Amino acid sequence: MYEYLALLPVILPIIGAVLTYVLGRYSEKAQDVFLVAFSALLFILEAIYFVGLQTGALKPLAYGFIVLDAPGIFICALVAFIGTLVIFYSFVYKDEKHYDNTYFIMYFLLMGMMGGLASTYNVIVMLIFLEAATVISAVLILFGRTKRAIKATYVYLAISIVEVVLVVAGAFILYNDAGTLDLSLLRPGAVSQGDMFLLAMLFFFGFGTKAGLLPLGIIWLPPAHAEAPPPISATMSGILIKASVIAMVKAVYPFYIISGVGTLILVVAFFGVLNMFVGVIMALLSEDIKRLLAYHSISQMGYIIVGFGLATPAAIYGALFHITNHMLFKGCLFLITGALILRINTRKIHKMGGLINQMPLTAICFLVASLAMSGVPFLNGFVSKELIYEGSVEAGYPVIFSIFGLNMTIISILGWATSVLTFICLIHAFYVMFLGKPREEFKAVRDPPIYMMLPILIMAGLCIVIGIYPDLLSGALQFAASVLLGLTHL
Repeated sequence: MYEYLALLPVILPIIGAVLTYVLGRYSEKAQDVFLVAFSALLFILEAIYFVGLQTGALKPLAYGFIVLDAPGIFICALVAFIGTLVIFYSFVYKDEKHYDNTYFIMYFLLMGMMGGLASTYNVIVMLIFLEAATVISAVLILFGRTKRAIKATYVYLAISIVEVVLVVAGAFILYNDAGTLDLSLLRPGAVSQGDMFLLAMLFFFGFGTKAGLLPLGIIWLPPAHAEAPPPISATMSGILIKASVIAMVKAVYPFYIISGVGTLILVVAFFGVLNMFVGVIMALLSEDIKRLLAYHSISQMGYIIVGFGLATPAAIYGALFHITNHMLFKGCLFLITGALILRINTRKIHKMGGLINQMPLTAICFLVASLAMSGVPFLNGFVSKELIYEGSVEAGYPVIFSIFGLNMTIISILGWATSVLTFICLIHAFYVMFLGKPREEFKAVRDPPIYMMLPILIMAGLCIVIGIYPDLLSGALQFAASVLLGLTHL
């Protein structure tokens, strides 16, 4: 009777965009209050719906091509949560960089498109939402107002052509074999054995490209994330590529029923590991702090792809956990770079120095987020990475040795090696920027204003809280993981 309510995660942000335009014409103060209050309301409503699904009080709503199940609403809630923080943070940019209503209107539209992307199983509808999100985020990248931002936008849009070709080719084959484009309706035998692996690869690379998957991910992601305004970098790294990876998983998992699925698992895991190492090596070679963080996004997506690729309960749970954690520590780091750029007007690491004296809160938050991304114990990144490693044991990878009670497979050894390199890279950046030789020209610099500092503190604080008390999220994430796991047994 109320199935149309499934459309709300898509429609409400669009309504928010319209109201933002209307309020902006009459009262800037009213608009500012509305922006934060409305995005926070979206998060609360979506969190309540998720809890209803988890407790069994509600059943997943479906209307047309939209299916509002646990994985979809999980991403929608993350979109709204980080959206609230980013919008609040962006008020400083509105004053300093003259961001007009278009910025906030586009941001709400982007939230709606990402929600739709995560809430459908129809491959063409997924593609439509993905490309709509691409165009909107391209407009937001242009708010960087530099020649490099324009060039990054061209590359970003050009790469999208490749993913469109791959997904559309897969859609033709899927419809020819199964008579449907809805992956949730697939049943054993609906697709010929010869086409199953091909379809899995077309959708894997098609949707995976926008999730930062190599080889194309390394072409568009670093310039796009580096040249976008810092709040948009945080959104693209924290949420857009995560919504894309959920779409990728929904498109690929139904084909895990094929005989010889070990080959498919091996291919997905291989590209995940490749992402991990190539991303962190490129980060080590980067002097630009935003580009360094963008390469780390590629590396951290590798962990998530490996987790989903292994397709065991612990690995899927760990991948979803790492999506949440990455949103926090990487979002925090990108917002910090925005504060640094605003205060000292440079992105070059070796042009900074001694900033811990002028920006102590910013320095502490940078260190916490860096250690969390490096997988240091008692921080959130350690928890999700260990779950993925546990999933590799479940998947049948032999335990090579055990240390401190942790079983080490080839996946976990590679993961730990990447974490060590991540630690070296980020601690070097922290040392140079905050502990290096103080510069006279930065003597009057201070921590950013409250609009910027509060979202940074919240994200850094959650990295600590979730690392110490992971059970706060475990029930919800395991529930969403169980739904995704069910796709592998269609």
